[in-house]
Amino acid sequence: MHASLTLHQDEGVLLATALVNHVAASAGIPALFIKGPAAGMMGLRDNHVSADVDVLVRPEDLHTMCRLLGARGWLERPSGVSVVRRYSHSRTLYHPHWNCDIDVHDRFPGMEAPAEEAFATLWRDRQTLVMAGRSVPVPSLPAAVIFQALHSLRAMDDARHQREYSGLLQRVDAAMHQQITGLSTELQATAALQPLLDDLGMEEPPNRSEFVSQEWRHRTAVQGTGTAYLAALLDSPWRAKPQILVRAIFPSRNTLRERDLHLDDSVTGLLRAHAARWRRGMAGLPAAVRKTRGRSG
Repeated sequence: MHASLTLHQDEGVLLATALVNHVAASAGIPALFIKGPAAGMMGLRDNHVSADVDVLVRPEDLHTMCRLLGARGWLERPSGVSVVRRYSHSRTLYHPHWNCDIDVHDRFPGMEAPAEEAFATLWRDRQTLVMAGRSVPVPSLPAAVIFQALHSLRAMDDARHQREYSGLLQRVDAAMHQQITGLSTELQATAALQPLLDDLGMEEPPNRSEFVSQEWRHRTAVQGTGTAYLAALLDSPWRAKPQILVRAIFPSRNTLRERDLHLDDSVTGLLRAHAARWRRGMAGLPAAVRKTRGRSG
């Protein structure tokens, strides 16, 4: 039987973690497992069930890692929305017989140090945790705090991220403050992490970076396809606006498959998919407009 029919979601994520670890170790690829179950095991968040496996590799290993998983039946999810894909920092893989995805990252938004240097720093301080019977590399505790904080801070208009961020603040021991500020300086993440540093009452890092990339500004301002399209309309020259508007209303089949891998390609099926997308778009339009206004303000 398929794993998706016989495993609980949390079991699938742990077993997929062990699988990715085995594939990476067999190929000599350093792979760091971030967020997800590791954060729960470290006591940085509640033990809710993750939907996917998040693994960070060196940029040079991204293609190889995805190819090796592809040889085991893992396929890349379609990504047809160029305005969302512009700042892609990971490749999402799915398997028809598994109940979770695998997100293979080659960098992490908010860490402005060159991706190779950031990975080397994180790998240097790694620890291991046992998942599904395997010892897998995970970030150090201060690094895990940084990952969790950046993950929440880029989407603080979402209630779940607000809860997770508030919970994280309560779980960070004052004894870790110096380690967090030192590591955030190395990763050039102090600008993105300024809310965390302020909320925890940390001292200003001596070498604090003021640089915030356009990518981070985009990610904190744009969540969801609707807001991304509105932002693209605002940012694009007039000659490009009609094409963006048409793509927003009538996306490609590849874009529709992002939400439904088993898209019905018949005329009726495509009409149903478009209608469902229009309903979601209309429901999310007020929030997208508010978000876009806040971005421009």
